[in-house]
Amino acid sequence: MGIDLKQIVRAVQVTLPEDQIPTEEAIREMVTRFCQMFGADEAMREAAIAAVTAQRLVKMDTGYALSEEHTPWVAARRAEIEPYYWDRFKTWLEQQSWPPGVVRGLDRSTDDVLDLLGNPADLNTWKRRGLVLGDVQSGKTATYSALICKAADAGYRFVILLTGTIENLRRQTQERLDAGFVGKDSSEALKRNRQDIYVGVGKFDRRRSAAVFTSSASDFRASTLDALGLSLGSLREPALVVIKKHTSILKNLSDWLRRHNSGPEGAEIDLPLLVIDDEADNASINTNDEGADPTRVNAGIRELLKLFRRSTYVGFTATPFANIFVNPDSTDEMYADDLFPRDFIYTLQAPTNYFGARRIFLDEEGSNATLRVIEDVDEAIPSKHRSDLTVSKLPPSLHEALCAFFITNAIRDLRHEGSTHRSMLVNVSQFTKVQDQVEQLLGIEINRLQTDIRNFASLSPELALKNNSIARLRQVWEKEYKLCGFDWPQVQGALKASTLPIMSTAVNQRTGSRALDYKSHKDHGLRVVAVGGNSLSRGLTLEALVISYFRRSTKMYDTLLQMGRWFGYRPNYEDLCRVWLPQSAIDWYGYISEATGELRDELRRMYHLRRTPKEFGLAVRTSPDSLMVTARNKMRTAADFTRVISVSEQGFESVELSALPKDLQKNWTVTREFVDRIVKFPGVHLHQTQGTQVLRDVPRDAVASLLRAFRMPDNEFRFRPDDIANLLDEMPPHICGSWDVGIPTGEAPFEATLGPLTFNPLIRTVRLEDGQSTFTVSGSKRRVGSRGVEQAGMSAEERAEATRLAREAEDEKPEAERRAKAPNDRLNISDRYLRRARTRPLLLIHVFHPKLEAPQQADGAITLPDLRANGAEYVAIGLSFPAIPDGVSTRMASYKINLIKARELYSPTEEVGDDDTFSEDMP
Repeated sequence: MGIDLKQIVRAVQVTLPEDQIPTEEAIREMVTRFCQMFGADEAMREAAIAAVTAQRLVKMDTGYALSEEHTPWVAARRAEIEPYYWDRFKTWLEQQSWPPGVVRGLDRSTDDVLDLLGNPADLNTWKRRGLVLGDVQSGKTATYSALICKAADAGYRFVILLTGTIENLRRQTQERLDAGFVGKDSSEALKRNRQDIYVGVGKFDRRRSAAVFTSSASDFRASTLDALGLSLGSLREPALVVIKKHTSILKNLSDWLRRHNSGPEGAEIDLPLLVIDDEADNASINTNDEGADPTRVNAGIRELLKLFRRSTYVGFTATPFANIFVNPDSTDEMYADDLFPRDFIYTLQAPTNYFGARRIFLDEEGSNATLRVIEDVDEAIPSKHRSDLTVSKLPPSLHEALCAFFITNAIRDLRHEGSTHRSMLVNVSQFTKVQDQVEQLLGIEINRLQTDIRNFASLSPELALKNNSIARLRQVWEKEYKLCGFDWPQVQGALKASTLPIMSTAVNQRTGSRALDYKSHKDHGLRVVAVGGNSLSRGLTLEALVISYFRRSTKMYDTLLQMGRWFGYRPNYEDLCRVWLPQSAIDWYGYISEATGELRDELRRMYHLRRTPKEFGLAVRTSPDSLMVTARNKMRTAADFTRVISVSEQGFESVELSALPKDLQKNWTVTREFVDRIVKFPGVHLHQTQGTQVLRDVPRDAVASLLRAFRMPDNEFRFRPDDIANLLDEMPPHICGSWDVGIPTGEAPFEATLGPLTFNPLIRTVRLEDGQSTFTVSGSKRRVGSRGVEQAGMSAEERAEATRLAREAEDEKPEAERRAKAPNDRLNISDRYLRRARTRPLLLIHVFHPKLEAPQQADGAITLPDLRANGAEYVAIGLSFPAIPDGVSTRMASYKINLIKARELYSPTEEVGDDDTFSEDMP
């Protein structure tokens, strides 16, 4: 095989100066010289110039930390620390063509985190607990690999890396640490007659090597170490174990450490310990009630930490919700929990070329380019099914996605990528038997396409297009990739070489840990359609993922985000990426992307205010969005739970409503009576604004009465109007005493009336839930009101202040987040800035006409009541609160949960085997 783009780019990057950004002219000159040397054509030269220029512009900002008081120690010890492991890892990253700006950012960020760990040279007793927050598929593995290298250089002697609960992920993580930290293939390390096979950093520097007590072939086994006579005290170099979060493995490791490494009479081990908990929100958190024994995995991790006199625990996650809500009933218990990040929370910044949730779901330009709506999957694979479902056909949209994967492979070859991996994800069921059937049907379709490509792709386009497979591929090219830079004859000509290597595989419990074996295909690249469920949903990286087909039913924030394997880095092929999702999932991802963005903004704001992890945890726990996590933490043991409600700077909407005619009629009646009553109050006057009619100076007790009368579904816990009404009653008269009440005008082709006000209702898409007894108003990203509607009733000065706050926050954002916005995007005045600027609370009355989602509308059996026939309208409400002093803006509220329904709504869907139980392949 001749020279490819990757080789030219790597050669140029190594030659260019590392400490400066070269001019475009210098890049062009250098690339031209190498292309002439290697005999590359003009197309290769232009592609290489673009790739090198893009890499040199990529940067990664340093993060920021919330921390308790701590004495920094890294700078003081800099002269005595030999950066052996870090220098090796840094050199290896550079050889992997990491952009210099990202390597520099990684160096600075991991120095920041290292400084927050315990100082291994400090011989006093210390125990540090922290959390590092990154983005899904943004390079957390590289970050904790760098941190491990630097911690080893600084004097940490034992590193325990906790992966998820799946052997596939543990094995993949072990292989990455073999390459980035150890330098040897660990599959040979624990053999009696081993041979050293050097990998990664070991290929260019073999002077020293960390010890490994686990391998890519097996998890921790005490018997293996005993047979080899290994112990911590006998080692000159740091030791590493990479283990799954299974109670038996945690116990085995603890027992072995206690037998062979503790001091006399069971004294604590006097070696500095670093525990890295990857996917720290998965399995590690204690979700049992206060006063009860902790969950077994949580107890096992705590037991490991107790064995060492000096220890640092650092959780790494992209979805920190559960970590913040440790022991949700008690703030004291939360802070005392041994895994709560009481000492620090560090937020990593993604590089500027990160392809993340914001770009896909919140940037309209990115969404239109990337997202495709699935509307036909239920006929083949119903959304609710059992493990014994027989799958006899694939939905047409999955056939289309597969054709897109074939086309992208041809285009990427035409772009001279060379022997890179190429992946497609298919995630449509949590059951392994269903996954296997889908994989078999995909395998048949892949073979059919490949046979037709072999027989017809070499013919002229006129003759080839008479074949159905070639014609279908061309249709997908016409629809999706016509502007990719290559015409159809070029793409057709590349199909044979680029797509015949494509294969499919199931990635689940049945297939085991080697179903995705990128390592064995490193020389030529693995081109694979991976079909799975939970194994593909947490931590496991699909290399060079370009096509995703995803349909799973869960509303958990962390589960949904972790299932999004399509986030990450897509150099030279971001324009080819496509994600097929149901519209409901697109709405949820948009909603969650906003919620996580606000979480990060709050972290940034509290960082500037010098707040602590405890203060941040308590602040976020009062958010209405937090219930998606706290509810899950209670699903296993109880049907009752208590939560803190806070209204300061919060917004609420009745997104989920009862679909029962009596409840809908009741809500319209109490709303109409409320408006009829308040317009007669002295002092209440009408204020007309663009798009919204506002009644000013409405008394608080009138608003509280409406909130108590408004009916909500029993299982809606994020917005409970009656509890907010109780909180209003408890406030002093001067706080929230006077309200604005706004009624937005919509686009419906008919008018409605409330009291003296006439307006056009909104039109909102809705989807029926829970056996049609409730429905969700989707609107824009699970919103009833349009963005900006919360400015109703605000003065010009207040709106100007909101603009100032939004601009200030935008300027403080890392460059990666700012770059994710489309170039012509206006400043985003989020509703949270409106709340910070407003001085009086707002009640919004959303009168709307419902429009059922298309798939449901097609089924004549699914309908919504026709309220207009009885003179009523559909109505939802929203609340927007200004800043309210602490102490009067919160209260405790208790709920009774229908346990079965709550599990259905809030529990994560796990991959289950043929017997419908979750079992792992134990070593």
